[in-house]
Amino acid sequence: MERTVDPQILAQALGIHDNGLLPTPEELATLIAEAEVAAIRGRVDIGDQMLATAWFLHGIAAARVGPQYGPVRRRHAFAVSAHLLELGLSDPRHQTNDTPDAEDGTAGPAEPRPVVRARRLAMAFGAQIGYRRCEQDPNATAVFRQVDDLLVTETDLADHLDTLAVEAGVAFLGMQRRRASRVLRRWRTQLQGIAALTSAESLHGTLFGPAEAVVDACSGLLVYLTRTDTAALERARGRLRSVVTGEAGRSDRSARWVAAHLLELVEDLQAGSLQSLLPDGSPPALARAFALSDPPVMTLWPPQRDLLTTLKPLDPTTRRLLISVPTSAGKTLMAQLIICGHLAAHPDERVLYLSPLRSLGREMRQSLRARLRLLGRTLAAEEPDFPAPGVSLGPTAGDVDIMTPERLMHALRQDPTEALEDVGLIVVDEAHHIQQGRRGFLLEGLLAFCQSHPAPPRLVLLSAAVGNHGHLAAWLDDTQPPEKVAFTRQWRGPRRLHGVLTPHAFEERATRIALPPRANRTRNTERRVPMGLRISVRPTADGTLHHMTTDAGEPLGERIYREKTPGDISGKLPASVTNRALFAYGAAHLADAGSVLVVCGTRNDAKAMAEDVARHLDPHPPAAPLAGFLAQTLGEDHPLVACARHGVAYHHARLPTEVLHPVEEALRSGQLQVICCTSTLTDGVNLPVRSVVIHADVDDGFTTPRPGKHPMSPAQLLNAIGRAGRAGRESEGWVLLARNSNPKAADFRLLAPKADSLTVLSALGTTEALASLAQAEDLIARSADAIWTVAASQAADFISYVWFILAGYENIPTLTHHHPLDALDRLLAMRQLKPELADRWKQLGHHVANQYLATDTEARRRWTTPGTSIATARNLDTFAAVLARRLLDEDSPPAAGSSSPQDTPDPWAPETDPWEDIIDDDAWGPVFGTDQADEWPLEYALDVLARHGVFPFLLTQPEGKDAWRFTQKPGSRSEPVTVDVNQAVHDWIGGHSIPRLAADWLPGLEPEWALEQTVSNISVTFEHYLAWTLGALINLVNARLEETGAGFRLPTALGWHIRHGVDTPHALHLLNRGITSRRLAHRIGQASGFYRLKDLRDHLRDLHIERWRDDFGASPYEIGELLEYVRHRRSLINDLLDHGSCTLRVTLTGPSRWADEVRITGADSSRPVPLMITDNGENAARIPAEAHNDVLTILESGIDFTLTLTHDDLTFHLTRPT
Repeated sequence: MERTVDPQILAQALGIHDNGLLPTPEELATLIAEAEVAAIRGRVDIGDQMLATAWFLHGIAAARVGPQYGPVRRRHAFAVSAHLLELGLSDPRHQTNDTPDAEDGTAGPAEPRPVVRARRLAMAFGAQIGYRRCEQDPNATAVFRQVDDLLVTETDLADHLDTLAVEAGVAFLGMQRRRASRVLRRWRTQLQGIAALTSAESLHGTLFGPAEAVVDACSGLLVYLTRTDTAALERARGRLRSVVTGEAGRSDRSARWVAAHLLELVEDLQAGSLQSLLPDGSPPALARAFALSDPPVMTLWPPQRDLLTTLKPLDPTTRRLLISVPTSAGKTLMAQLIICGHLAAHPDERVLYLSPLRSLGREMRQSLRARLRLLGRTLAAEEPDFPAPGVSLGPTAGDVDIMTPERLMHALRQDPTEALEDVGLIVVDEAHHIQQGRRGFLLEGLLAFCQSHPAPPRLVLLSAAVGNHGHLAAWLDDTQPPEKVAFTRQWRGPRRLHGVLTPHAFEERATRIALPPRANRTRNTERRVPMGLRISVRPTADGTLHHMTTDAGEPLGERIYREKTPGDISGKLPASVTNRALFAYGAAHLADAGSVLVVCGTRNDAKAMAEDVARHLDPHPPAAPLAGFLAQTLGEDHPLVACARHGVAYHHARLPTEVLHPVEEALRSGQLQVICCTSTLTDGVNLPVRSVVIHADVDDGFTTPRPGKHPMSPAQLLNAIGRAGRAGRESEGWVLLARNSNPKAADFRLLAPKADSLTVLSALGTTEALASLAQAEDLIARSADAIWTVAASQAADFISYVWFILAGYENIPTLTHHHPLDALDRLLAMRQLKPELADRWKQLGHHVANQYLATDTEARRRWTTPGTSIATARNLDTFAAVLARRLLDEDSPPAAGSSSPQDTPDPWAPETDPWEDIIDDDAWGPVFGTDQADEWPLEYALDVLARHGVFPFLLTQPEGKDAWRFTQKPGSRSEPVTVDVNQAVHDWIGGHSIPRLAADWLPGLEPEWALEQTVSNISVTFEHYLAWTLGALINLVNARLEETGAGFRLPTALGWHIRHGVDTPHALHLLNRGITSRRLAHRIGQASGFYRLKDLRDHLRDLHIERWRDDFGASPYEIGELLEYVRHRRSLINDLLDHGSCTLRVTLTGPSRWADEVRITGADSSRPVPLMITDNGENAARIPAEAHNDVLTILESGIDFTLTLTHDDLTFHLTRPT
């Protein structure tokens, strides 16, 4: 808000004028602030004076450059006029809907609809061009979304000729390639039809001439920005000039206005286009990868342009880079540009993208997939953090691998050379997580090791919350000055409005009643106070507070007090309305203006807030598909289902992945109105929300946290705030901090963290870490062997890391001339801690080194790989030795393929062996190849592990302290409930639904609580802890069995079976190849048992979409995943653009034919359906499932083409622009 409400900026824009003609800068600032506040109320009225001022400033901005109209004044005038015009779009007087006004009940606009429509379009174009010219480009796209419905394509041009040129300008400036291409193509076709009626080549010089020229110019500019066609650019420039000069016709003043602005914008578009900023020699496919995928990128925003021209991140000589820009400044796109640019320049190398947050990794996977498809490259399959032992950890079938730091560290523990083989670039997102406790140190150690590697890859760190850029830059590369390593900018697209939510007591309406006398009663009066909610907004940092309060006549609840004396509030009764319930009403109110994100401090708070918000909202039909999916997956009694029916959801790490992903997608697609979450959804994830409500304790630097509470850090708060107003969707975001008492200036300061509060510090310097160091030192002082007892602390993590470094140096011969502990100097901690503290950590490292050298060579290698503390790794190794001996002593271990003792048919049996003759093009071969014939059947192995107490043993390790915990009721004091983990593992792997598991595991408990605990324990215990530790244990056991020459071993993929909860190799394969639904994978696995795994893709391709839906009950989202799974790795669109045509083999549905003009139908269906080729309205052929997504890419690109069908060959022919 500062940039358009600052009186100094307003004074520069307004200039000097006579009093009374225009508002003063101070008056205009007040009017804008009041309009913004009114927007929160839902009652915008900008007034005639503000609208006139907007058009005055627009005229100033459009004036020729001169002493009176310098570039600074024009820029400010564009910015302020754009803001004012956009505010006007929210004024009911300038809206075309015919719904009754909320205030006076009158229906419809006061003026004829065509008049209002024309004015609204003009205001939108004026706002868009203003935003583009003042370098607030994403706001122009956000404006387009508000008026998209005014673009007319289904009626005669004569009906809207007066606005056609403006519509074309609005569509083009929205930069939504697919939509703009469609409407422009439709208008050009209509104009060509009119010209054909007059037997003329064009309508130049006629009544239609100016509009035709503007439409043609916008089409040409779109072609230039998507296909680097300079001829199209020059044609567009000529067409615009013909309108401005009157050559195209003089009857359309609106067209001349639009053309004049676009003609002046052309130079900016050319300079800001992606292709003009890419390094010389970049392949055309690199720019196309961004222009032709969604979201389309045809011009870059200021920070992105600056990055490419200053630090040159696509130059391979740029080895280290830190990018720190605010959210909504295009940080994600910067990462994608660097990744794709590196692959284009180094086709033989791989890229690793690391995110500490799985939700951010999922989002990057989805958004990057289409870009890579256009580039002719692929994503590596998504795998668990702790892969099955024996999986190759080196090069895979993908060019980009998206993973958590834990997964990369696990790979490095197995083989540090192989893990980084062919890796040329590592991109680390949300790098400020280095300071986030134990996971932060893992990331810090990972980066330190990669920098000390003999062939270090390029390293790029991204974060929106770094205050000490120079310090981190020096850590990354101390051979370069910080400004050559760190890139920072403060630019962001959407404006932000800050406010505070507080409870408001209507004391004037309070009532008191005397209570009947009672012995020992000291509180003799009951006072009831009606409660409401107050929103306090401050549009600028030093501006006036604006307060809004709910209607006193309709209180949101009441507070009930038993008083000793008048005004006593110490005796508040539990029946009183809670602050959370009041804040929930505020969140529901904000949902009227757009989707809302409520950030809560704990998982329980997020759930409770979602339930409270849902009570204030009516059922929300768009969310019905999500609610149905959740009911099917979690059970009808799960509280998330009831919330979803009202367009509300909650999101935290204890929910299964197959639930979190659809919830995130539902928010992006507009199905959800409100989502309540913990920080799992605020760090870096691009969510299209208008408002963010912070309902959590915030670290203010002064207040001591309550016991057991972890307040939001400034970095977490900044990331949460950044979710408000997503660039390209919203031009403004609202951020409201929920506080329990009246707002103070300090509350607003919290919403704008200073750089010193965003200093990124090593996790080894925290109070908790230093306390664990002191404890470890004390133990070691008593006994040198005490190192084996240090677990579940930062000191334990440090010991494990040092052990890993020592083992890594043994495995990388080129490092042997260095002292292994020199690698500790690469830690950020060693640069930040006081020398005496750094020396204490190093002393602990030396003690670990002594123990390492004193340990048997094979043992110390085995203790490196599990990724646990060294203490737990020793326990696992000891247990593995005992278990291996017991297994060898078994009287009759079954041969591969034999049935389990219960004679249950086994999917691994030779007669149905899915691995027979398997040929796989990725890392699965070593696990699922024919050399696994000596593995025990899955069911039998589970029985053996249960008999030997493996699962209870694993649950006793320190890392499993939060796993497998059940109670009778919610609350820490409730009685525990025992659930047999052995039977539970069988049930889970057997594919039982979550509702069935809850009923079997926790009979007699309230269904809702049983479901919640079941879901939480599946996430914590099966999907994470047991999948990890069981995999490590099996690796240790199998290594010992192999040493003895045993003819059998445990299933190497058993940990993955537990993680995913499936019992067939087909289901496991699907879940590790992009399918997220356990239910779908299980159903396909059960139905496909007679197909070899190498034939599974072909089998699913043959079934196609309708059979996926009918046979497996696949939802639209699941169908999307299956389409990507079966896709052939071919880029049809690149073939089309490079060669002018491309041919695809299709499936005939009727007689073979030759057709010169066929169409593809089905792309606009509301649900996924097969794409059909039609000839004169008759279905002739079907697009194969494996080509569905590539054909959609062409259809959605906006490229002009024609189609011919010859037998079963469908050929796309590129239409060259004229």
